[in-house]
Formats: sequence, C-alpha cells, structure tokens
Amino acid sequence: MADGNGTSDHGADGRPLLIGEMTSAEIAAMGDLVDLVLIPVGAQEQHGAALPTSTDTISAQVLSALAATLIGPRVAVAPAIPWGVSWRHLDMPGTISLREETLIAIVLDHVDSLARHGVRRIALINGHGGNNAALAVAAERAHRELGVPIVTSIYAYSLIANAAETVLGPEAIGHGGGDEASVILALRPDLVRRELLADPEVDPALRAMQRVIAAISGTFPVRQTLVTAGGTTGDARSASAEAGNAILGQAAAQLRTILEGVMDVPLPEPPRRLP
Repeated sequence: MADGNGTSDHGADGRPLLIGEMTSAEIAAMGDLVDLVLIPVGAQEQHGAALPTSTDTISAQVLSALAATLIGPRVAVAPAIPWGVSWRHLDMPGTISLREETLIAIVLDHVDSLARHGVRRIALINGHGGNNAALAVAAERAHRELGVPIVTSIYAYSLIANAAETVLGPEAIGHGGGDEASVILALRPDLVRRELLADPEVDPALRAMQRVIAAISGTFPVRQTLVTAGGTTGDARSASAEAGNAILGQAAAQLRTILEGVMDVPLPEPPRRLP
C-alpha cells in the first residue's frame, strides 16, 4: 500500500483512507494532506429477530467510508468504536452497554491520541441515538480540555432515517425497521433473517409521547421492552437491498456536504486548557 518513499496509495484510487488498514509510516506520511478524521461510533445491541446486533456499528462505519470516498484523501476514517450507551436494550440478549462516562472517556482517549499526531479536525459519526448525549459532552470536552480546534458530533442515523422516509415512507422508520434493515440488506445480506422482517407491535401512547418529546429535542427514557416486546419499532416488511443502496447514497451525499462545511471552517486558536 506504500510506494518507495513510504507514502500510501490509500485514497488515491477511489478508496477511503482507513487508518486501521494503514501502517504507522503511511499514517505519518499523510501529514498535512488530511484535513479531517472521522471516528464512527456504533453500538452492540439487539435489533430484533431479523437484524444483527452490530447494525449501528456497520452503518456508521460504512457511511463514514462512503462520505470519505466522495470527498477524497482530505478525509481519513479511524477504526469504529463498536459499543455505546444501550441500557434501554439490556433486557434482550446480545446487548452490551457502556455507561455514559465510559463512552465519554473512550472518545476523549481516541481524540487525544489523534491530536497528539497533529489531527486538528475530528468528526464523531454516530450510528446510535443512545450515544447522542454522551458524544455531545465528549465533543465539548475534547475542544475545551484537550484543546482540539474542531470536534463535532454528527448523528448519522438521522441522515439514514431522513433518506428512508423518502424511499420507503415514514412507517419504515424506527429501531430495527425498514430503514436499518434495507441498509444491512445492501451491505451484509448474509446477516439478515429475511423471513423475520415484520411490522412490530408497539405501545402507541408511549411511542407517540417519545416522538413528541424528541421533536423538541427532549428525551423520554424507558426500557425498549416497554415500548415493544419484540425490540423493534419500525415496519421492516418493505426493506430491500435496492432501497438500502438508495438510502446510503442519499445519506452519504448529505454527510459529504456537512463534512465539507466542517473542513471549510477556519481553524480557531486552540483554547486555553482549563485545570
């Protein structure tokens, strides 16, 4: 992957710069060529009977790689953080949940490590809604305490959901719904139990109240099994690989626009580290 001078050809042939697949010498040779590093953040949690427990991590990884490919070698993608804040799903096997403070500490250590090697713009690409609060705190602390000039957290699943509403309709949106099922069918069809894709039974009053509060940027935390016994909230019956490819294409294009805007923001003077 490197030429005789130790430089990498990652990113030069339409492939994303994936830090986990590069040598230390190749990463050092990137130098000032890379303006932004993406850190995908996912979760390890139940997604119903049809989808794998790594759904959120897969989508965050792939969406990051697609956006990086669209932008080119100015963007590199770090290895994903595959766990998140998933306590709502602990009633169902396969879920591994971090405490908020644990996820914040993991992210800060990732950011600090990258910053020590000269990275000055970092975007957390989040595939799981339960991580939003912790990642917002992590981004603010990375800027304020570590002195990283630009750190942002982007809720990537919202880009997938927005695209899926156009492609599949609003009834398909939700945890383990047609939006997520379509994405996994496009990426890893071997992991989907197609015969189990279904329209879930949910508590309508509880689900409606969650949506009302979410619409005003609030939160209404309850265990997922109180909302739906099967663990999912979106109708997955319309899911298809074709829909997944369309959803990923739209979401990646939107993420590209956002990230290019982040790269265009002038680097501020590093903030003074607080005690």
